[in-house]
Amino acid sequence: MAGMGRGNEAYDLSLFEPKPAKVVQLVPDKRRARAQKKQRRIQSLLNTAATLLTAGLAVLAVGLVIACRVHLTEMDSRIKTQQQELNNLQSEYVRLTSELAAKTSAQQVEDYATQVLGMQKADPGQIQYITVQGGSEVELVDPQGRGLLETIGSAISDFFSELTYLFQ
Repeated sequence: MAGMGRGNEAYDLSLFEPKPAKVVQLVPDKRRARAQKKQRRIQSLLNTAATLLTAGLAVLAVGLVIACRVHLTEMDSRIKTQQQELNNLQSEYVRLTSELAAKTSAQQVEDYATQVLGMQKADPGQIQYITVQGGSEVELVDPQGRGLLETIGSAISDFFSELTYLFQ
């Protein structure tokens, strides 16, 4: 048992020390590098386009909000103007109605008839009542003996002659 004692046996502790990793230099793949570079360019272009689109939409939204506010302000001013005009016209209507009522009162009409036109009230002796005996039927006799077509033609002619008289 000679080998079991305390001896000068040495332990190799270098087995437990961390070993440095071996660096292996890879050969660059030119095709892959070009594809990655192209992909980065496309991604950069897409990012720029998305940013510009988002900014454009934001500007458009702000512009629409401003335009709507301007339109609302204009409509509000129009409503106020129309409301003021309506109030003025209503007050004018009340004034004219009262003026008309004053001018068409029974006393005003009687005064105008007597003073301006020289009219006077009818005396009881001037009033005559007509009594009708017979029925409720009235028969008109055409003294000229014209036919239906002549009567219609005459009515049309009279209408147009009155019309021309009105427009002269």
